[in-house]
Amino acid sequence: MKRRISTPLALLLALSMLLAPMALAESSGEYPISEETITLHAVQYQLENQQVDFDNLWFYQELEKKTNIHIEFEPIKDGDWQTKTNLMFASGDYPDLIIGGANGRVDIEEYGVNQGILLPIEDYIAENMPIYSERLQLNNANASIPASDGHTYFIGNLTAQNVNHDGNFFINKTWLDKLGLEIPTTVDELTEVLRAFKTQDPNGNGIADEVPMNAADLIHQTQGVYTHFALFGVPLNRFVYAAIDAQDKVYFIGDAPGFRDAVEWLNLLYSEGLMDPEVITQDSNVWGTKMNSDVNGYTTYLRLLNTALQPEIAEQFVSILPPKAEGYEPQVPEILELPAMGAALTIANEHVAETLRWLDAQMETETMMVSVNGPLQPGGPIEPTIKINDSGKYEIVSIPENNGLYQIVPVTHGQFFAPGDYYFGIYEMPPHRVERYNYSKEYAEAGVLEPRSFYYLYQLSKPNNQEAQELQLLYTEIETFMKESITAFILNGVTDDSWQAFKTRAENIGVGRYVELWQKSYDEYLANNP
Repeated sequence: MKRRISTPLALLLALSMLLAPMALAESSGEYPISEETITLHAVQYQLENQQVDFDNLWFYQELEKKTNIHIEFEPIKDGDWQTKTNLMFASGDYPDLIIGGANGRVDIEEYGVNQGILLPIEDYIAENMPIYSERLQLNNANASIPASDGHTYFIGNLTAQNVNHDGNFFINKTWLDKLGLEIPTTVDELTEVLRAFKTQDPNGNGIADEVPMNAADLIHQTQGVYTHFALFGVPLNRFVYAAIDAQDKVYFIGDAPGFRDAVEWLNLLYSEGLMDPEVITQDSNVWGTKMNSDVNGYTTYLRLLNTALQPEIAEQFVSILPPKAEGYEPQVPEILELPAMGAALTIANEHVAETLRWLDAQMETETMMVSVNGPLQPGGPIEPTIKINDSGKYEIVSIPENNGLYQIVPVTHGQFFAPGDYYFGIYEMPPHRVERYNYSKEYAEAGVLEPRSFYYLYQLSKPNNQEAQELQLLYTEIETFMKESITAFILNGVTDDSWQAFKTRAENIGVGRYVELWQKSYDEYLANNP
């Protein structure tokens, strides 16, 4: 059940719990966690393109039998996550915990440090989460978790994969071969390939239904239109709208030299019908349906194996290096393998120790591996999908079709914390992970990643409370401005007048101050981490 707490009381409760951690029940490390069933209400992140019945998921039913902790899930889809969680925080009607899994994030500085709605939990972790606590010490995994005030407001989610980027570039090799075309290495070559895809019936059905380029909305970091700015040396990401150059200088992404050329190229694709006209508005569900209809030639995505793509569609595509625009070097946004927010407790939670023990129960090696990969033991909802091989490592033995694992286990929606020194000792990397690793290795060796990862701003730099609040206000305005501007440029083109209006408005909404604050925070990070 949600509990409504007024702000003054919320702050008082947070302070009292911080000062008196021993008032909580100690963890025994035994099951069940509670003799009587404890019910917790959890706001749960959900991928846009997956339908998951969390309340009846086999994994959580088995976990409840073991722990006697029952969870009432309130799923929120990715597209609504930020808006609905912000409204939840503003309402004063808080769940017991927020489960972000591998992807759902909340503003820790705003709702933890500033407003005191998220509970500081560092004093409870060792006592109630011994498994998680031990792994925190590996590979410096805890370095990015404390907030600017030094407190810990979330349980990390980490899957070490040696992956360094999100959106990977793919082209339909079957179509290229049919038309006698080579893999494009420049934007000019890519444009000509897309024109050929549109006019030469590469899918051979005699109908002009080909979609040369497709994407899943404007801003998505994996499949969105933003990914294509990288071809023009613009590492555009939706999380910061700023980047760091090779000299450690922060700059507004709209000031990147290739930004105008990028939107002009995208307008060309739109004007010539070389991109799906709905790329700006369609979500990943619609994108996936269209991709599986055998009419698409070029896109960005995570990988080809174990995805929303049907196997016969995935087989047509190959990974390519980002084609190079004339006068620019590609800059793909680089991700760092740092813990995301797996789960956070709010001050409404009256069962803090039990909640943390429930989270820690999911970190037990076998339980954790099952949560992502499916059953290990016979007698489950399907035949075992993983095994322990002759090397003593967990190994994938089968992958259900059509993302069927999401109907059995949380996959990326649940708790997972595996730094490299632990993970690579227990896990035989499956083909789809090897695929992603190889793409990342290729991109790194080709030098197509941005010179400094945006994660140094997004996760590692810790502005103080006042500056974090100012940055968030500026970010909100800048994000709206950038989404509106990029959309207008793609649909209507770019003139000298509209470009000047863009530059003037950017200045007026405070991008100079935005860059100044990020530079200060980043400089402080560099000083503290030489």
